[in-house]
Amino acid sequence: MCTKNLFLFTKILTILILTTLTTKAQFVIKGRVTDAKNGDPLPFATVGIKGKNIGAQTNFEGIFTIRAKELGDSLYVSTVGYKTRTKAIDKNLANQTIDFQLLGEAKSLDEVIVYSGENPAFKILRKLRENSDKNDRKRLNAYEYDSYSKMELDVDNISEKFKKKKVMKQIQGAIDKFEKMAGEDGKAVIPTFISETVSKYYYRESPSRKKEIVLKNNVKGVGVKEGGFVSQLVGGNLFANYNFYNNYVAFLGKDIISPIGENWKGTYKWYLSDTTDIDGHICYGMEFDPKNDKDLVFIGKAYIDTTTYALVQIDATIGKEANINFIDKIKISQELTQTSEGAWLPAKTRFLIDIAEISKNSAGMLLKMYISNKDFVINQPKPLAFYDIPVEVAEDSKEVDPKFWEQARHEPFSAQDVLASKLIDTVRNVPIVRTYVEIAEIVASGYKRFDGIEIGPYLYSIAFNRIEGMRLRMGFRTNAAFSKHWVFRGFAGIGTRDLKMKYGGEVNYILSRRHWTVVGLRHTYDLERIGLTPELIADNKVFYAFTRWGLYSGAFYRSENEAFIKTEPTKGITLSASLIQRNFDPLFAFKYRTDPEMGKLSPSRDYYDDTFLTLEARFAKNETFIMDGNERITLDTKRVPVVTLTYQKGLKGVLNGDFDYHKFTAKVFQTFRLGTLGRSSYLLQAGYTPSNLPAPLLYPHLGNQTLFFNRAAFNTMHYFEFVSDKFVSMQYNHNFEGLLFNRIPAIRQLKWRLLATANILFGSQKQGNQQLMDDAMPIFNPRHPSNVLESKFNFSGLDPNIPFVEVGYGIDNIFKIFRLQAFHRLTYLDHLSPSGKLPDKFTIKGSVHFSF
Repeated sequence: MCTKNLFLFTKILTILILTTLTTKAQFVIKGRVTDAKNGDPLPFATVGIKGKNIGAQTNFEGIFTIRAKELGDSLYVSTVGYKTRTKAIDKNLANQTIDFQLLGEAKSLDEVIVYSGENPAFKILRKLRENSDKNDRKRLNAYEYDSYSKMELDVDNISEKFKKKKVMKQIQGAIDKFEKMAGEDGKAVIPTFISETVSKYYYRESPSRKKEIVLKNNVKGVGVKEGGFVSQLVGGNLFANYNFYNNYVAFLGKDIISPIGENWKGTYKWYLSDTTDIDGHICYGMEFDPKNDKDLVFIGKAYIDTTTYALVQIDATIGKEANINFIDKIKISQELTQTSEGAWLPAKTRFLIDIAEISKNSAGMLLKMYISNKDFVINQPKPLAFYDIPVEVAEDSKEVDPKFWEQARHEPFSAQDVLASKLIDTVRNVPIVRTYVEIAEIVASGYKRFDGIEIGPYLYSIAFNRIEGMRLRMGFRTNAAFSKHWVFRGFAGIGTRDLKMKYGGEVNYILSRRHWTVVGLRHTYDLERIGLTPELIADNKVFYAFTRWGLYSGAFYRSENEAFIKTEPTKGITLSASLIQRNFDPLFAFKYRTDPEMGKLSPSRDYYDDTFLTLEARFAKNETFIMDGNERITLDTKRVPVVTLTYQKGLKGVLNGDFDYHKFTAKVFQTFRLGTLGRSSYLLQAGYTPSNLPAPLLYPHLGNQTLFFNRAAFNTMHYFEFVSDKFVSMQYNHNFEGLLFNRIPAIRQLKWRLLATANILFGSQKQGNQQLMDDAMPIFNPRHPSNVLESKFNFSGLDPNIPFVEVGYGIDNIFKIFRLQAFHRLTYLDHLSPSGKLPDKFTIKGSVHFSF
C-alpha cells in the first residue's frame, strides 16, 4: 500500500515539475504589424524569431502571437510589397509586445524558375477554377447578412511647405498631437471624415438585385452635411462587395484583372510559398506578381483551401506603377467564410486608397474602409419589389450614443480612431477650413448652397456671342432642406447687345421616391441654336455651355411651355409623358412652304408654332441610384445596354400648333470590356418620321465646331450641316488603356492611353420635305430687323447610298487630365455647310478628362 502511494506521489510530483519547467520555458510575444505611412493593418505578414524555426502569421487585423520555449536575439517581419524589418527581443521578459510599422517597397517578386515539370502553383490554380462553380457566391440564389462598416478619410503626405500655409498653422496644435499618436515610424495625417454604419445587406442572384438598409450611422467630417446622401455612401457593401472569382474586379471605374480569374496564367507570375491553418482550413499560401506592372493588375498573396480549393483570404495591392491616375496605392484585403451550401461569402473586407499629392508642396488623401459581416442567411430571396430602392436609410438612423456603438462595433475603436474623431471637431471649426470647403463644393456641384436653396450653375453664368454680346445669367434651385416634395428651379439672363430678357421657371412635385414619380410644369424663353438645344445635348453640360460662345449661327428665340410626368414602375424601367408647346422665331432668313403642292404659289411663313405629345420609355437593367436630396445620382457605368424609345405626336390646332405629325426615335448606349484589349462604348441611334415638316423639326445631326471633343457628336461635321427624316447612326469609341503604350519603354512611364473612334451615319430626306424648303426665298424678318445676320440656310439631306463617315485616334491621359483626338472626314469632302463653308477634312479636338 505504501509502495503504491509512493508511486502515485512520485508520478504527481514529476508532472508538477515538468509543468513548472514548461511554464517557465514558455515565452509569449504579441504585436501588431501596420503600414508605416497610413497605419493600416497588414494581414498575412510573416513574423519569426531570427535563427529559430519559430514564427506566426498576422491575422486580418495585423495582430500576431508567438509562443516559444526559447528566444533568439531578434524578431523579423516580412510581407509582399514591404521592406523586411527586424527588432530586438528582450530575453528577460516572458511576455512582451513588439509592434512593427513597415515601409512600402517598390519591388516585385523574383521570377520562379522551374527546371523540370511545371510550376506547382499552376495545378492549384487550375483546381481553383474547376471548383469555382461550387465556391463562388454566385451559385447562391440569395443571401443577406448584418454588416458593420467604418470609413475614414485623411489628409496625408503633408510637406513642410504645406505645413506653413495659413490653414495649416491654425490647426498645427492638433496636428502635433496626432503626430505623436502615429507611432515611431508613422507619418502625420489629418483626419477629415470618419463614419460608422450598421446595416443590413441583401442580394438576389436572378434577376440580379441588391439592397442595403442603413439602420444606424454616425458621421463626422469637415464640411460634411450629415444627411441621407452621406448616409447612403458610407454603407459600404454596395461599393466594396468584391468578388475575385470574376475575371475583373471593378474599382474606381477601372477593371482590374483578377489574379484568380480566367487569365491568371497570362497576366500573373505565381509562387507557392507555404501552407498555413486559417480558422481550421489548411491553406496553400500563394504569392502573385504581375508580368507587366504597368497594366491594371494586383500584387499580393492568396490563401486557397487545400480541400475545397476555395479562396479563403486574399491581400491584393495595386501600386503607383499601374496605369491609374492620382493613386499611390490601392489595397484590398478580404477574408471569406464558408456557408452551409458550400459557397463562400466575404466576412471581412478592408480597402485603402492612397491618393497622391498633386505637387511636391501639397498633400495627398487617404481613404480607408473596414467592413465586417456576420449572421449570414442564404437562399431566401425577397420579392422583387423589395429591392426597388437599393439604399434605404432608416428614419432614426442617426445614432450618437457612444454606448450603442461600443456594443455595435464588430471590432473596438483603436486609440487612433478615438483621437481622429476628436481632431475632426478641431479642424472643421477653423474658419479658413470652412471657406475652402465651400469653394470646393461650388467647383464640384456648380452651385453655392444655402439652407433650402442653391444658386447657380456658374458654368452658364457668362458667355460672349455676336447676337447677345456679353450674356449674363443666374439661376437657382431648391433642395431637400426646403421641401422633400416640392422642387423649384429658375433662371434669368440678358445680353448686352440684344437687351432681351431670357428667363425660365420650373416646379416639380415628387409623388413617390420608391418608384421615383415626378410631375412638373416648366416655362422658358431663351435664345437657342438649331440642333444644339438642351434636349439634344443635355448629357454634356460643358459642351452646351461652350456652344453659346462665338458666331452663334442658326440662332432663334424660343418660348416653351411643358407639363410632364415620369415614373419608374419597376426597377430599370422609366416611363415619361409630356405635353409641350413651343414656337420657332429665327434670327436668320428662314422660310418654308405651308402647301408645297402649290409650288412657288404656295403661301410661305418665316416662323411656326409646334404643340406635341411625347411618350418615352427607358430601359436600364440593374441600374442603381442613390438620392442626393431631391436629385437622383446613378452609380452604374452602363455596362448593360441602356435603351430609350421615344414617340412624338404633333397636335395641329392644339395651343396654336401648326403641324400634325409622327416621330419615332430609338437610342442604345453601352460600355463593355473587350478582355485585355481595353474598354469600348457605343451610341446607336435611329429615327424616322413619315410626316412632311420644316427642316428644324426633322432630325438635325449633332455637329461640333468647338475645340472640345464630344462623344455624341460628329466632330468633323458643322452644326446643322445635315438634316434627315430617317436615319441610323453609330458612334463607337475604344480606349486601349495601357495595352500598347505600357509596352514601349520610353513612353510607359507617361501612362498614356491609346484611343480609337469610328462614327458613321446613314440618312436621307424624302422629296416631300425637300419641297417644303426648296425655292422658299429668304424674306425680311420684321420682328428682328436688326438681328437678321445670316442669309438663308441650306438644310441638306444625306445621299441614302453614301454614309457620312469619320474616324479618329488619339491619346488619353496626357499629364493625367488631357485628351487629344485627331479626326479624319472620309465622305462628303466637298459638301458646303449651311453658311457656305467647306468642311473640316481633318481636325483635332481636345478635352479635360478626369479619370483614375
